[in-house]
Amino acid sequence: MATRPVIINFFLEVLITWEKTVQLTSEPLNMEDGEKLYWICEAIDEEKDPECLKLAFHVVEVVMKLFPDPSGLEAQFASEFFEILSKYFPVYFTHGAGDDLNATRDDLSRALMHAFCSTPYFEPFAIPLLLDKLSSSLPLAKLESLKYLDNCIRFYGADRMVRHASAVWLKLKEVIFSLSPEQLLLTSGSPKDAEKNKNQMVSEALNCLKTAITYIDSPDKDLFINLILLDEDIVNKIHSISSAEKSLLSSLEDLAQVHALGSVISILAESSTYFCTRVLQEHLTHLVDILGTSTDYESQCNGSSSAAINYGALYLCVQMLTSCREVALVSYAECSSIKLAKESWWLILEKKLDQLIHLLGSFLTLDSQSEQSMFRQEYVACAVKGLLTLATFPEQCSPLMANAFEDILAMLTSVITSKFENVDLWRLSLKALTSIGSSIVKFNASQKEVIYCRTVVDKIISLLQSYDGSMPLSLRLEASYEVGTVGLNYMLLVARSLEGAVITSISKAKGRMECAEYVAHLFECYSSRVLPWLFTSGGINELALSFAMHLLDEIKDLSMLDRISSQGLLDSLMTGMKLLVGVCTEEQQTLIVQKAYSMVSSVLPLPPKSTTQCLLAVDELVPSHSVQETALIGMLSSVIVGLRLQTPVPDMIVMINLLTVFLLNGKLPAAYGLASIFNKHLHNPEFSHENQLDKILDNILERCFSTVLATSYLKISHSSVDTSNDANFLYMSSGNIPSKIDILSGLAWIGKGLLMRGDEKMKDISMFLLKCLCSGETLASSPAREEESRGSDSSDTSIATSAADAFNVMMSDSEVCLNKKFHARIKPLYKQRFFSTMTPIFLSKIKEATSMTTKLALYRAFGHIISNAPVPAVITEAHQILLVIVESLAKLSVDIQDKDLVYNLLLVLSGMLMDEKGKECILDNIHITISVLTQLVSYPHMMVVRETALQCLVAFSTFPHSKVFPMRLKVLQAAIKALDDKKRAVRQEAVRCRQTWQSFA
Repeated sequence: MATRPVIINFFLEVLITWEKTVQLTSEPLNMEDGEKLYWICEAIDEEKDPECLKLAFHVVEVVMKLFPDPSGLEAQFASEFFEILSKYFPVYFTHGAGDDLNATRDDLSRALMHAFCSTPYFEPFAIPLLLDKLSSSLPLAKLESLKYLDNCIRFYGADRMVRHASAVWLKLKEVIFSLSPEQLLLTSGSPKDAEKNKNQMVSEALNCLKTAITYIDSPDKDLFINLILLDEDIVNKIHSISSAEKSLLSSLEDLAQVHALGSVISILAESSTYFCTRVLQEHLTHLVDILGTSTDYESQCNGSSSAAINYGALYLCVQMLTSCREVALVSYAECSSIKLAKESWWLILEKKLDQLIHLLGSFLTLDSQSEQSMFRQEYVACAVKGLLTLATFPEQCSPLMANAFEDILAMLTSVITSKFENVDLWRLSLKALTSIGSSIVKFNASQKEVIYCRTVVDKIISLLQSYDGSMPLSLRLEASYEVGTVGLNYMLLVARSLEGAVITSISKAKGRMECAEYVAHLFECYSSRVLPWLFTSGGINELALSFAMHLLDEIKDLSMLDRISSQGLLDSLMTGMKLLVGVCTEEQQTLIVQKAYSMVSSVLPLPPKSTTQCLLAVDELVPSHSVQETALIGMLSSVIVGLRLQTPVPDMIVMINLLTVFLLNGKLPAAYGLASIFNKHLHNPEFSHENQLDKILDNILERCFSTVLATSYLKISHSSVDTSNDANFLYMSSGNIPSKIDILSGLAWIGKGLLMRGDEKMKDISMFLLKCLCSGETLASSPAREEESRGSDSSDTSIATSAADAFNVMMSDSEVCLNKKFHARIKPLYKQRFFSTMTPIFLSKIKEATSMTTKLALYRAFGHIISNAPVPAVITEAHQILLVIVESLAKLSVDIQDKDLVYNLLLVLSGMLMDEKGKECILDNIHITISVLTQLVSYPHMMVVRETALQCLVAFSTFPHSKVFPMRLKVLQAAIKALDDKKRAVRQEAVRCRQTWQSFA
């Protein structure tokens, strides 16, 4: 037998020769060419290599298409050619996944299918083969036969396929109706696979049926429709539905049979206007009457049982409605003639329309959540689909009058406004209403749009203005948003309605404490759903600017600010203001920030600009800070947070002074504004060069440092923040610890802004925070101060804890400010650089620390840096920090407040276990690492910590046996203990861990 390259080259040579022959002479195949083609088929029969087979199948396909042979040469060789090709059907692929092949099973199957369809002379041999294979017990053979049959019907044409029409229908019917999961279970391996195979085969069979109805034509245009409508099985099934006193739905198998019958009927009706008319003539009137009888019986029983409702009649009616709409969409231009015809589907439907709408609407009163029937949801879903179908006919072809269309919309809208306790029905109705609206927009149905706006949009959007507590706010927001997605104009209405609801809540909700939560939800919907949708659709325009200006108008007097603060509205309003400003253009932002500053200057006694070239004393600018003034500064800060880099800010130095004073009084929102200013270096002509702003920053930092230090024994040089051992002690009586903690947080935000843009001054903040972490160590090392320090231990601990948390603020991503959404300047790899800079410093401090309190603070701070740093950067330093990570996990796991940090550090450790370099480092410290992980298997404060610890222990199975075996007993004991965990996910991982480690015996 020839080698593969020789055969491939031969195939290519023959193919190129024949293509040239056709291009030059357009002559048919001669006997010599026919013998050569036959030899190719013989070569196919001998060659089993997938690449050769794929090319050979392609040669047969191309040659057969290149030479349409009127002399009968193709017909002469067709039997022999197909006999060889048929041996490869269906294609089974025995090559392994690791084989280096350029041909997959799908490639071969596709090439063979194209070869089957290359010439109509294969029809007498291919169609019987494919129909025979449809009786195969192998799912693959059935699926391949259906795909091939679909393509062959399209290619061979009606003249050749008409004689197979009856056989094709009978075989397809067998697949559609007779295939059960139990039959497939014998060859599929599991019920899930069986159900999947069944769904695939039924889908392919229905596609093939649609192709057959479309392509198999004959002088008798009723040929195929009579095969189906007069088929004994189909007649019996429809008769069974029509004559049943009770619903056919008693099992899932019944449901599947009804769906299969509906699919066949709808495919038939959708094929043409004539077929649609024939189907409706045969069945619609009778089925609607049957459905009416069953629903009348249901109403007499007051909805006590769904057994009387004939689901089969309901489903078939809805399927016919769907078919009518599909025909109307295709025959859009012929609607006038269809309406005028003496007999047409349109007239048949029109006669039964009122009765059908009434019947479908009555199903919306069913309780689809009743325990009496597992199928009630099927009834309701089907009825909603029917109403949706009727309402989405093209306006010119719709059988609905305006009042009938409005009735349907009113039914569905009533569900939204009054039946929200039935969540399934509620969501089905909402989806139907949005689909109807989308259809109106798509077809530009002006008359329907007027009705839709009046009946649906106005009523649903008005729910946002209501304080009625019976309908959950989340559902009101969901309904309004979904209706808004119908079109840009509708979403603009939703946005304005949300704006109005917020403004109304602020101005009129006197003393209502729940107002804060209400406004928070409104802003959440506006910012996370409405604004993004408008951005995508290009409809933002002046919307955000208008909203921001209205908010500022509402809060311009102190009494309103007092009410906002007392009701807890301030946080929601600040968040909303940031988002609104963030989406505006620079020109729009300029208007907003000017208005905000004007409001502040009208309320607070600001000094003249000439006296503010440097920072004023804390009490010099604002002697006292009322609740109203604090709220006003919070709103001003929120405006600044959302500004773009080039947006000019009025009186920048005055504003920085103002924010600094509030920060030094422990008002954290002021820190957000300062952090944004120093991060973005907002454009302002007041700063002739960068050094001027740097000097102001130095002054701010010095004041913050001094204010925090005034409450603790901390080593500090009066000239700078020094970490040397000869620094002097500064002690003052204990002050307002909570405000100092807020100042530390504010410093962290300023440091974050500087860090993100790569400013070297963030080192001053980092060193100061590090000094705060080590404050307990300083006192412990000074016996002379021991007695004095006892009263300030708790304050020092609070300061140290806050300093540790400050590193988390600087390194973690934030939604509050300093992110892309708020136009922050973000330098690439800033986290990695900070991690690399601080690692040697923290390692040194941890090594030097003698106090456990200090060590815990250092572990917390360094843990935040590690867990927020890029994993590759951490793994690069694994040899230095692994033991610190392990010790941190052991020590921090004691305090529930550190649970999130413990989990984050554990994730870093698991990342090391997945990396080869990380494994090498862990290998040298395997005993201590596994010991800590076995402790975390029982971690009581967080389930995911226990689950992740077990996963890490499983990962040790890839380590050398000699290294992990000594720890086997300890790990097994921990895993066995975890088998009794309350959480299923942990128990599953415990089983896996135990099985893995038991195999180490």
